[in-house]
Amino acid sequence: MRVLQVIDDMGLNSGVSSMLLNYYRYIDHDKVNFDFMVYNTVSDDVKEYCKQNHSRIYEVGPLSGKTVLDGTLYKKVEGLMKRYAKKYDVIHGHEPNTAFIYMKLAKKYGIKNRIIHSHNAKGADGMIKKARNFILNHYGLKYATDYCACSKKAAKYLYGTTNHVNVINNAIDIDKFQFQPEVRNRMRKKLGVENMFVVGHVGRFVPQKNHEYIIDVFWQFHQKVQDSKLVLIGDGELMDTIKQKVRTLHLEDAVLFEGVQNNVHEYMQAMDVFVLPSMYEGLPVVCVEAQAAGLSCIVSKEVTREIKITKNVIFMGIDNKYPALHPAIQSNQKSQKDMKDWVQELIRIREKKNVDSRKLYADRVAKKGFNIQEQSKKLENYYMELGANIKC
Repeated sequence: MRVLQVIDDMGLNSGVSSMLLNYYRYIDHDKVNFDFMVYNTVSDDVKEYCKQNHSRIYEVGPLSGKTVLDGTLYKKVEGLMKRYAKKYDVIHGHEPNTAFIYMKLAKKYGIKNRIIHSHNAKGADGMIKKARNFILNHYGLKYATDYCACSKKAAKYLYGTTNHVNVINNAIDIDKFQFQPEVRNRMRKKLGVENMFVVGHVGRFVPQKNHEYIIDVFWQFHQKVQDSKLVLIGDGELMDTIKQKVRTLHLEDAVLFEGVQNNVHEYMQAMDVFVLPSMYEGLPVVCVEAQAAGLSCIVSKEVTREIKITKNVIFMGIDNKYPALHPAIQSNQKSQKDMKDWVQELIRIREKKNVDSRKLYADRVAKKGFNIQEQSKKLENYYMELGANIKC
């Protein structure tokens, strides 16, 4: 059977894309295969990989206010559905805010099983975008036949309930992330951090990920712990802003901007702690990966508690209203207290230095249902059951 996956992009810089491609790599293509409808341009290596697995990629053009309002996007999606919809038993949409277009057209052109998948626990950055997405998301739900989510919190956000929602774990390749001392030594030498305490983060440079807060916390921590480095993996619209902040705080020698990487698992071996002060998340796959790598994870209280797969996750407060205050000019007591808590926790983890036990955590993550080899079979069965219901 064939499933049409609808996603914004298929790049390495997106958690949703990483999750979907993880499943795609491990699913049995003789039983279930994916094609992809994508808004953003797909890299040649991903196209080639999909071609080798007999999968199509339909690039329908950028998603923007203009392409929605002038009908360009609608026309492109309708052309695709009109021509190819009969090939698909299932459409699985990972972009709820445009489901009012593709789900409506999928229903019109005869795709019987229409899944919407919630990947976030909050609508967007900014009140206008939140209000817009709230309206669009719920309009798109009218055309769905089935609901999925990455966590119970993400389910409650989009559907208002966890009833009749299939929670699909953001599963990973456990073996790839399991701690390996030889990889740690090689990567720390490559990065020039052999005798350093390494704080790490993986994520797009967008407001949701709260990079300014990371820099402010690290600035305070670095004053107390000079032998420390911050490694940031990813890119995005705010990268230049964050680089300027690093220069302003004279942290150029202490912060490494590594861009988008295809070996995040190796970078995590080099880290000593993983930080995730996000404003909101569904169930962040990078935190699953970090736990499998045996890293202590300091995570925002805004992130679902379901991410605590192991005892290595500590939840800390952030200040949503003032996430980017320079420590020297802070006047908000809550922000000041929260940052102090983050710094103290970083110091505690540094002093603990529990490197030897890191290899044990991969198995613990696997036992909690995040092993991609096992979870891909469950997803296969889910799709095949939907297909069987059509035939009945």
